[in-house]
Amino acid sequence: MHPTPDLLTAISRLLPRIAEESGDREEIPEAELIQRLIDATSVGSEEARTALGIVRRMLQALSVLDESRLSSDVWAFASFPASLMARSVLGGLGVAEFRLLEPGFWNASEYLVDRQRALIKRSEELRAALPAGLVPIRRVWVSWAWIALDGKFLMVRREDPAPHRDGSRGQFVFPGGRVCNEDLPELEYLTPSQCLDFFDPNMEIDPSHIRYAFSQAVRRELREELEIPNNAFEAEIPVGEPIHYIALEGAKSAYSATEYHIQPFKVALKDAGKTALLRCLAAHPERFAWFTAEELAAGANAAGAKAFVDAIRQGGPALDPDAFAIPIGNTFPLKDPIDIPGKPSEPFAVGIAGRERQVHVDLDDDEIKQLNWLAAVRRGDDIEELAIGVSIVSSTGWALIENDHALAELRTLAAKLDAAGLPLLDFHDRAVRLNALTPYFSRSSLSMEIQDERRGKSYRLNLSRHRLQSPLGIASTKEASVYLPEVLGNAIYSLDQGDLQPALDNIESVKRMQREIRGFLDSIGARLLVRQVDGVPELAVGR
Repeated sequence: MHPTPDLLTAISRLLPRIAEESGDREEIPEAELIQRLIDATSVGSEEARTALGIVRRMLQALSVLDESRLSSDVWAFASFPASLMARSVLGGLGVAEFRLLEPGFWNASEYLVDRQRALIKRSEELRAALPAGLVPIRRVWVSWAWIALDGKFLMVRREDPAPHRDGSRGQFVFPGGRVCNEDLPELEYLTPSQCLDFFDPNMEIDPSHIRYAFSQAVRRELREELEIPNNAFEAEIPVGEPIHYIALEGAKSAYSATEYHIQPFKVALKDAGKTALLRCLAAHPERFAWFTAEELAAGANAAGAKAFVDAIRQGGPALDPDAFAIPIGNTFPLKDPIDIPGKPSEPFAVGIAGRERQVHVDLDDDEIKQLNWLAAVRRGDDIEELAIGVSIVSSTGWALIENDHALAELRTLAAKLDAAGLPLLDFHDRAVRLNALTPYFSRSSLSMEIQDERRGKSYRLNLSRHRLQSPLGIASTKEASVYLPEVLGNAIYSLDQGDLQPALDNIESVKRMQREIRGFLDSIGARLLVRQVDGVPELAVGR
C-alpha cells in the first residue's frame, strides 16, 4: 500500500512541532499519532499504521527524528530545520530526491549549515514547482520600525551573512525583526502548544495575541538594534494592515516556503529615546545607512548601499518620510541659503543669490571655526579628526558634545546668533547641529584654480574647500573639478587675470551657466563662481 498524497499531507500536519528559536518541542507517542491520523482522515487502523510506518522509515533515512526518543516509539524532531525538511519532503514526495544523512546532521553545527540549507532548498524548489505551488511550512511574523530623519529612512545592516542569502539582495533592512517566543503573551494566557501554534501556518491565531506580539517585538528589536530603552517609547503605532506574502526565503538552514506577516510601525520617542537613538547612531556608524523613499524603491542609495525591502513591493502603505519623522531639536530649520563667514571680519550672507542680506555678528575666531566645522558635518563632508568627547551622527548633521565646557561655549555662541536674528544652532540634550538646510562656505574658505587647456576653447576648473580645524574637530580638505562651457570658462579665466570685459559682455549667459553646474558647486559648498556687486562682475571664490 502506497500512502496517497492527501494522506501524506495529513501526516505532515500531524507531525510533532518544534519552536524555531527557543527549542520548545512536542513529543508524540507513535500510538497517539496513529489515532490522530485515524481521527483526521477516517482511514482504517491498518491503513493508518502502514502509512505512518512508511513515513517513519523515510524520516529515519533523513535523520530528522530524535533517534533516542524514537527507540521508545516517541516521535520528536532533532531541530527546527529538521522539521522543515520533513514537511517539505512529505509535501513533494513524488519529485524529491532522497539521501541518507549521518546521525546528528541536523544539529545546529555551523559547519553543517551550508549542507542543511542546500538540501532543504532543493526539496522546497522541487515542491514549489508542483501544481499546488508554494504551500508554506513555516510562518514568520516581523515588526518593522519606519524611522525617518531629514527626509531619509534609517536602515540597519543585516546580521545574517551574505553567503546564506541567495544573491544577497541587500545588506540593509528596516530596524526591527522577527517575533520570537518572548514576545508572545505570558504563559498564563498561552500554553506551550499555543506558542507553537503561533508559528505554524496551518493554525489560526487570536488577533489580539498577534497585535500584542508585534508590539512587543518592535520594542525588543529597537532595544537590541538601536539601544532605545523600553521606558523611552511614547508609542508604537501600527501602520495599515500587516503585509502578507509567501516566498521561498530564510536565513541559514531555515530556508523554506515561508508565510510572512510584516507589520510596519510609526514610532514616537520621548526625549530620552531620541538621545539614546543619536548615541547609538554615533557609536556604531558601520551598522546603519540612510535611504530616501525613491532609493528604497530602487533598492540602493547614492552611496551604493543596497536595501532588502522586497516586502514593500508586495503592498503596504506609502513610504512618506514626513509621516515617519522622529522630530529632534528644531523641526523648522532655516530654508534660506546662508554663507558662513570664514573669518571674524566677514558677515553672514542670507537669502537667494543676488538678493542676500548681510548680517554682522561679533564672533571670535574659535566661534567662526566651530560654525564652519558644523557646516561641514551638516553637509556630510569627511571628518578626519574629532576632539575628545565629540562624536558625530553620520548623515544627520548632529554632533554629540560630552565636554561640558565645549557645550557651554556652543550655547553662548547660539545666544549671540539668536540675538542677531540667526537661530543657527539647534540642540537636543548634548547634541548640536547647524540649523540650516543649505549652508555654504564663504570666499575665504574656498579657493579655485582655472586652466585654459585649449587656447580659449576648453577650461578646467578646480575648486577646493580648505581644511577646517576647530575646537570640535577637523574636516578634511574637499576638492572637485569640472570642465566649463567656453563662455563661462573664458569669463572666469579672464576675471582671474584681472580682465572684466568677457564677463560683462556675457553676464546673462554666465548666470545661466552657473545654474547648470549647480550640482558641482553644491558638492564643494560654493554658492556662486561669479557675482555682481553694483553691476560689476567679480569672482565669488578665492584664488
